[in-house]
Amino acid sequence: MNTSPKLHFFSYKGAFLFFSFVLIFNLLFTPLLQIIGVDKYMALYIGNTFVISVGLTAVLVFIEGKCKGIKQILTLFFSLLIFCAMVCYLIVYR
Repeated sequence: MNTSPKLHFFSYKGAFLFFSFVLIFNLLFTPLLQIIGVDKYMALYIGNTFVISVGLTAVLVFIEGKCKGIKQILTLFFSLLIFCAMVCYLIVYR
């Protein structure tokens, strides 16, 4: 009897694209946010919160094909956005 695991497993391609997306975003847009006057830590917090939630949603939807339907995609995105906001706050400000 085969049962599928409850956790999401990513392919190497999905993980590579996700971490590349996060790295490129941090290298390009964090200094851009600092230029317009946003504090360094706030720029990291805002940028990483959005890039991680968008990146994970994109990998799960387009690369892995695990989500079907717009309601499931939006639920995934907003739950990741809330979770990433909490975790990024702890990482950046603590």
